[in-house]
Amino acid sequence: MGRFATPLLQNGQMADSADTVRVAIAQLDVAARDIARNSARLSALVRRHADADLVVVPELALTGYEIDDLDELAAPPEQAMAEIAAACAAAGTAFVGGYLEPGPGKPYNSMAAIDASGVLVANYRKTHLFDAEAQAFTAGDRLVVAQLGELRVGLVNCFDMEFPEVARTLADGGAQLLVVSSANMDPLYNDHLIAAQSRALENRLPLVYANRCGAEIGHRFCGGSRAVDPDGRVVAELGRDDDVLTVDLALRSALGGHVNYLRLRRPELYTH
Repeated sequence: MGRFATPLLQNGQMADSADTVRVAIAQLDVAARDIARNSARLSALVRRHADADLVVVPELALTGYEIDDLDELAAPPEQAMAEIAAACAAAGTAFVGGYLEPGPGKPYNSMAAIDASGVLVANYRKTHLFDAEAQAFTAGDRLVVAQLGELRVGLVNCFDMEFPEVARTLADGGAQLLVVSSANMDPLYNDHLIAAQSRALENRLPLVYANRCGAEIGHRFCGGSRAVDPDGRVVAELGRDDDVLTVDLALRSALGGHVNYLRLRRPELYTH
């Protein structure tokens, strides 16, 4: 099962005083519209990374990045994630990743968070829809911090990361780690590199970013999955190919809180 940098609590979860978290960041070439194949692959991925505390996979990793004929691909989270949840329980490893959830008319582009015991603890519906997504999906209406054991994880879905208010709200909500599932594409590689480092730095929170690779519906996904420390430094990164990166990521700034932007804010200046 996943290991932690400090002693475990009696229930096997991470103590609040942990210094690092071990994350397996999966950069995947997802099979379009093949839920059975993708679910089996994600489940096997979790089982192979039983030494990780958390496995993170891209946006819509269960279905592919599809925007047409979506009803046949959408399923409630408990149903969509059943095989993966069983793998989490067997491995003792948590999971965050994307799937398609039924919605009111149009489905949601969602992320599920499953804890190390296999329990679905949170579901997040993408709130900021990019380009043609606005015609394909229903936008979510709330931000979510998932409780994975004693670790509080802020869930971010691709384009959401480009809005500083999202990460700041999650930080204010007690997130200790920002987790981004993405399907970013050419020519927008640099947008997400800058955004990932900025969101980590301005909130003094570590960030993990799992992006797609390969091609689908005319898009070529640009990879670049990465781990960013609380001081905005990229500590590990993948290229453009299908791969998995495992990293021990610090949960606290090396500066010891001397430049804590959350604490040093002056909210009275920021209103119109």
